[in-house]
Amino acid sequence: MPQSALWQRVRQRALDAVPPGANVDFKSPLTLAAWQARGTYTVASTTATKFTIAASPTDFGGALISDAAYHLDHALEHQVSLMKTLASPAWNSPAWQAVTFYYWAYFAAMAFSRMLGHALWFVTSDVAKQFTKLAPAGAASMGKGTYEVICGPAMSAGTRSILLVKRQRRIHEQLWTTVFGLFSEIYAEVGAGVASPQEERLFMAIIASAAVLGDDWPSALRNVVNYRPGFAYAAPRFKSSLDTFTYLSTGAQTVDGLVDRLENNTILMRLDPSIERQPKLAARMLIDLTILLSRIAHSLHDEIVDRSGLDRRWLVSKNRFAQQRGLITAGAPWPC
Repeated sequence: MPQSALWQRVRQRALDAVPPGANVDFKSPLTLAAWQARGTYTVASTTATKFTIAASPTDFGGALISDAAYHLDHALEHQVSLMKTLASPAWNSPAWQAVTFYYWAYFAAMAFSRMLGHALWFVTSDVAKQFTKLAPAGAASMGKGTYEVICGPAMSAGTRSILLVKRQRRIHEQLWTTVFGLFSEIYAEVGAGVASPQEERLFMAIIASAAVLGDDWPSALRNVVNYRPGFAYAAPRFKSSLDTFTYLSTGAQTVDGLVDRLENNTILMRLDPSIERQPKLAARMLIDLTILLSRIAHSLHDEIVDRSGLDRRWLVSKNRFAQQRGLITAGAPWPC
């Protein structure tokens, strides 16, 4: 992945969220759920839509990177499944291929946002009650639902603020709004013309796709493909609203090639920006977005492990799985 100004800013955010000293226990990692259940923290203040928590940066950072590693495990299984499906001569549903690509992208995006300290978390009723019990007397109650979990500034030498901000959208839609927002924020922080041309094109291609189709477009595509009767699963009627993606197994894929395709397809989509009217084009955009996000998320995870001195066994296990399943050839993961 690119290693210039934009990537440096991504890395800075990640190393702030997962600081040196963050603990990842290979056998029993402290995930967000485990941190909430048994971690050491206090609820500093509440409003109707926001809880502010004081927590250890290393404890919370360890929970974020553990959750991210679990989500990358999810993504990796989808990636291997797609590789084997697309290489097989047997027929396979193009609609289900698109949905599987979506979930690969979803889990990569979940991992990426956690590593940047800006995660999405569905808070259940039980968890909301537990947080509410810890709040100051007379404070507002927390309700279940989708929350953005944001690493805030230091509160003291050993604590930082963690914001839990209630959102009205469902977690799939809000995830994409958050992730596209992170790309836009980082690009704005660095400024145009500072990064390398390849890196700037990569960020702008991802940002532009959301500007054309909306900031939740991957979820919208998944919904229309999977849940609209008669729209995509049309093979038994000998119709096709989606193409197969076997080209990923027949030709070499490169980051530059993926960015080129995403740019060009986004330009084409501007002529008629509608997933319903241009599902094949939207699906091709999703495939290239998925692969780019996956490369970014895995590269960032590997770098955090190295720079923060984390236990490498999980990383070694992940790489061994990819090697054994044939995902890595010539030193690069399929499909690029």
